Amino acid sequence: MSKRIPFTHVALLALMSLFIAVIPALAQNPTPTPLSLGPTMTTLRSRNQLICGVNQDALGLGYLDPNSGDVIGLQVDLCRALAAALFGDAAAVQFPPYSNTNVAMNALKSGEVDLLIRDIPWSFSQDASGLEFGPPIFYTGQGIMVQAEGGAANWSELNSKTVCVVAGSTAEAAIPAAAARQNISLQIISPASTTLQAAWQNFQEGRCDALSAERVQLLILQKRSNTPQSFIVWNAPDQIYTHEPYAPILRNDDEQWANIVRWTMLGLVQAEQLGITSETVETYVRQVNTSTNTPETDTAYLERVGAERARFLDELLGIGAQLGLAPDFMRPAIIAVGNYGEIYNRHFGAQGDLTLPRGLNNLADVGGMMYAPDWR
Repeated sequence: MSKRIPFTHVALLALMSLFIAVIPALAQNPTPTPLSLGPTMTTLRSRNQLICGVNQDALGLGYLDPNSGDVIGLQVDLCRALAAALFGDAAAVQFPPYSNTNVAMNALKSGEVDLLIRDIPWSFSQDASGLEFGPPIFYTGQGIMVQAEGGAANWSELNSKTVCVVAGSTAEAAIPAAAARQNISLQIISPASTTLQAAWQNFQEGRCDALSAERVQLLILQKRSNTPQSFIVWNAPDQIYTHEPYAPILRNDDEQWANIVRWTMLGLVQAEQLGITSETVETYVRQVNTSTNTPETDTAYLERVGAERARFLDELLGIGAQLGLAPDFMRPAIIAVGNYGEIYNRHFGAQGDLTLPRGLNNLADVGGMMYAPDWR
């Protein structure tokens, strides 16, 4: 009579078989046929430099520091990550100083820049205009600023109050619907001038009880004012009344380039999901035995870091070559600027130019909108 194997043993054997099967599959990882270069990569390889359009007057996002002459910000770090992924050098990027959105968009369409990473919201009309948007890299929306002393703390306290907005802006178009959802009434005041500075001036001079604009812009106004403590920008998630994700913008003519940009941005999020930081990334690469000068075997390496990290970072088992890049193209990007969380905290954390809770910009498993598909 045959002896019955306990279910737990069967399950264990099955898991062991699966792991054993994974090792040769990853270890074989045949070198793919080299990809033919698309038009953008052909240009980039000949130039050895990325041209990336960012904002240069938005603290936290993209800002030209008059003291150092450096352009810094979240958008800038994303461009540097892409340069590192392409060339192994985060400094191999140029930031042309486009003064406004229209000039930057025309530069992209004409081929003067390789991509834009600016505060231009991803919208239906923009996407349908012949451009291509990558994955969202920053979630924002229209917010509210009030006076710190006696200002409304929430929507109900704003009922029957006056709100200054920029004429023709998203705020002017969207805040009436937001008020209706909150079952309150607002008086909207927009200056004849279609500038945020004019609306800001009205608010400072007491012509309205609140000022509404994109939330980072409100934080910049607060930061640059003579008395930042005199103002409060609402922070609760339900107090941001529009959804305006920022995403890399490309010409809709080069699928290879779009995939490279897409997966580099997603790779920064994936690194955070996998717990890989600028400080720990080197501990997840294949180690070399110093006494014998031999690298870890595939089996030992996979047992130590797992298949997912191996596909992400290893120069042998990595899958970056499918994009025409180095198998481990995310490694220099993470070394240069860190994962997405590190980038965000550098510019919007406690020591950043602006302080902004991550909110929707957090990872999905802690309530945010940031997540990356499996790296496989």
